[in-house]
Amino acid sequence: MNSFFSKVQQYYYEILKILVFIIAIGLVSWLSPKDSIFKYEFQIGSPWKHNDLFAPFDFAILKTKDQIAQEKEKVLQGFQPFFNYDNNIANENLKVLESNFVTLWHSDLKSGRKRTKDSLKCLKFTKELYSEVENKGIIRTDDIIEGKPSDYRIKLIKDNLATNAKLGDFYTIKGALEYVQSQIRKANRADSSIVLGAISHALVQNVFYDKSKSETAQQELINHISPAFGMMQKGEMIISKGELVTPKKNQILLSLKKMYETEYGSSNHKYYVLLGITLLITLLFLLEYLFLRFYKFEFFNELKYINLILLTQVALVALAFYIFKEFPEYVYAIPFVILPIILIAFIDHGTAIVVYLITVMLIGFFAPNSFEFFYTQFAAGLVAVFSIGKWDHRIQIARTSLLTFLTYLIVYISMLYSREGNLNSFSLDFIKLTAANSVLLFLAFPIVFFYEKLFGLVTKLTLLELSNTNNTLLRELSVKAPGTFQHSLQVSNLAAEALYEIDGDTLLARTGALYHDIGKMNNPTYFIENLSSGFNPHDELSYEESARIIIAHVLDGIEMARKAKVPEQVIDFIRTHHGTRMVEYFYRLEKKKNPGLEIDSSEFRYHGPIPFSKETAVVMMADSVEAASRSISNPNEQKINDLVENIVNALIEDNQFANANITFKEITKVKKVLKKKLLNINHVRIAYPD
Repeated sequence: MNSFFSKVQQYYYEILKILVFIIAIGLVSWLSPKDSIFKYEFQIGSPWKHNDLFAPFDFAILKTKDQIAQEKEKVLQGFQPFFNYDNNIANENLKVLESNFVTLWHSDLKSGRKRTKDSLKCLKFTKELYSEVENKGIIRTDDIIEGKPSDYRIKLIKDNLATNAKLGDFYTIKGALEYVQSQIRKANRADSSIVLGAISHALVQNVFYDKSKSETAQQELINHISPAFGMMQKGEMIISKGELVTPKKNQILLSLKKMYETEYGSSNHKYYVLLGITLLITLLFLLEYLFLRFYKFEFFNELKYINLILLTQVALVALAFYIFKEFPEYVYAIPFVILPIILIAFIDHGTAIVVYLITVMLIGFFAPNSFEFFYTQFAAGLVAVFSIGKWDHRIQIARTSLLTFLTYLIVYISMLYSREGNLNSFSLDFIKLTAANSVLLFLAFPIVFFYEKLFGLVTKLTLLELSNTNNTLLRELSVKAPGTFQHSLQVSNLAAEALYEIDGDTLLARTGALYHDIGKMNNPTYFIENLSSGFNPHDELSYEESARIIIAHVLDGIEMARKAKVPEQVIDFIRTHHGTRMVEYFYRLEKKKNPGLEIDSSEFRYHGPIPFSKETAVVMMADSVEAASRSISNPNEQKINDLVENIVNALIEDNQFANANITFKEITKVKKVLKKKLLNINHVRIAYPD
């Protein structure tokens, strides 16, 4: 048991990586469509590429969406919406009418225009006219009947009986008032203003649209529409090899596909389908795992890179599967190309291409018209990878977006010509979708920023911003410690040139070198490059105190960088540029001062760590030789050659590169570059005549 746990502990990191891949496989398998996959691909106007196809079972030939829509329209053309007649409203409003009448009558009575004996006759006439109008029905013109002719037929529900009626059978409020006015004129009454006033304030709508009944009736009519227009019997030939796929044949094939994917097959059959899907997904992720392990070990060795890759893949696959299921017509609006763009920002082009290929294969297996989908997306992805370059300028994403759109367009037109020999089927919808797709690539900016924070990674764009010498920390360094700033610039240039020769990350090294000595700002005058007078503050300190101040610039630099939120990848150069070396100058002086005593070397040694990457190792070399080269009097090729050889060999002997992935062959190339650059920097100047 102890042996087992010790093995687990030993391979913990490897087990963790495998576990992350297993989780990704599980998620993609769970998210994937569980229906049987229809294995045939076909396009209208193209020859049937497969063997003769016979119906494997009885199935209905489904109508197209357009056919269903036309039938719905036809069925609903003669539909009569339901309206309810409310008897209670007219009866209740009679009281309002009487109240209005009394008020108006008394008003006229006071003015001396009416006699009391006329009131009963007038009220009777008013009530009869009002009842006549309300009994006929008052309807409101709204969205349901807006613009409909007077002979438009409806169903009127009155006293629980439904009868046919026409819009012209009812009044609107305006029409009712006009009728009342005409009847008053015919009667030639002296009290017409009272009658009109009483009725106009009492008229209300009493015929109402019944939305619930109408929609239920509409749905019943729609439900009676048959989704099919024919049947295929088991064993009946559907299409023969080489036969053109006509619209009718296409609909039969689509009907078979739908039946096959949604209804056909026992539960055991579906379990086998799920097993097959899981195995295919596992195989693709296994290929990705092996590629990263054997060809991209520098990234595979870091769990955060694996998490970044798999998180982006699973998120994109989940989005694709959701769109396939809910909105299949919007497949080409999904910005699949954003995957390699994001990976290039953090990793490299090779990894981006392989991971994108595997992702498109994963998604393409479930996509409609798999081959067309895969070919289109892979072509667009390759163009995006090559056009984005190193992605060290923001404008590159705009160029990539445009080229991706053009690639989609060219592939689409090529496919149409290859299938049909013309552009009769050219769809503007495809252009709109791919245009939206290309615009969505700009989402790479916020996603990359989010990933930088989530995974603690750094991109070239961030490094470019950090390497700007107007950056706050670098500006402060140039003011407080100008000598150190100039030294950092030289180290930055030397390291970048050397790493260019050995295919290292030049931008990361250049940025790291600019920041490697920022800790000297705390005590700038204790470092010789910043001394501008003959006074040396070390003269007043013990050698141990001097060494302590020199060593402290590493920890001070780390603290400053973290306070300024400099990424850890850049801080690595601060903490490793001296490794675990000795402060030789003060150590030797201490030994010379106390020849008979044993000196505690730890007081004169940097705390490390030693460089653990190609870039940090090269910056250590560049820093050491650049600083030492300043002490050479009358520099020449031999002196510089000896200086570089001695310093770099001493670093190797001191095991400072034991953890760095740099070879002796690469170190030799680095030394060659350093010698050449230092010779150029320290060249003998021509003496100009007076």
